Amino acid sequence: MQTIYYSSVRNRALEKLGAVRKGAWVSLVAPTQAELDAFAEQNGLNADLMADARDIYEAPRVEEDDGNIYIFTRYCNPGGTEVATEPLLIVYTPDNLITISRHNTPIYKRLLDQGKDILTTQKTKTMMLILAEVNRSYRLHLNRVSKQILRFRAELKKSDISNKEFVHIIELEEDLNEFLAALQPGATALSMLTSGRYVRLYEDDRDFIEDIQLDNAELIEFTRSRLSALRNIRQVHDAIATNNLNRTFKRLTSISIFLTIPTIMGGLWGMNVALPFADNPSGFWIVLLLAVFFTSMTVIIFNAKKWF
Repeated sequence: MQTIYYSSVRNRALEKLGAVRKGAWVSLVAPTQAELDAFAEQNGLNADLMADARDIYEAPRVEEDDGNIYIFTRYCNPGGTEVATEPLLIVYTPDNLITISRHNTPIYKRLLDQGKDILTTQKTKTMMLILAEVNRSYRLHLNRVSKQILRFRAELKKSDISNKEFVHIIELEEDLNEFLAALQPGATALSMLTSGRYVRLYEDDRDFIEDIQLDNAELIEFTRSRLSALRNIRQVHDAIATNNLNRTFKRLTSISIFLTIPTIMGGLWGMNVALPFADNPSGFWIVLLLAVFFTSMTVIIFNAKKWF
């Protein structure tokens, strides 16, 4: 789906156009390969680089071809069926700004909701607003992850983490690792843009993109800290589970030892040979009391030494 947006200093209201004009923002959502090839041919763009936007595993980077800048980034999409991030291509041409995404992303909705701040004729600022929203997509999800981590910690204190929640912790770890794999190359791409080699930056633009770069660095550190917290929770849970298992085996072993004493005594006095108390009418009760006595003494000794 192709949507063309246009706004300017004179007319700040964001409007949709039926055809591409200079200063417009062209949004391509879920385009087919044929649509991309046709659009690239009509606008003098590199079809191969544009086709990379449809690759679900495309890494963030910056490419330049024939005066056009191709900025590949990845935004947070934790609801994805295959991966937790999605590729987004921003094409910065001398006349227009073009974005290509595999799906209709919430990033566009948030940008359009604040339509008064978007002037498509100011391509650099519009590009940076999109990059800022990419960072925001990660921050929104990481805040939710932080709340889940606090809940996991509370349940860990009660040793009440279920197997389903434990699997969820592992899934969160995988998502955070994927975030790092997207944010770290993204930081390199932002550094390339900050250099001014690809896009001409005015003072305000430079301040804005440096803020985005700083936010990206904070997101990387925040993701690492959340990842470390999840690993600690998993390791503590493993240690608790192992300790509980050891204690269970310890108790079962102790019970086996306690039951062995009356078993041995019963076996000895059950032999068909001459035995003490064999002719005593109270022999059974004497043997029973001896078994209880020795078993009780064993329990007391084990308890004193904390063996169970």
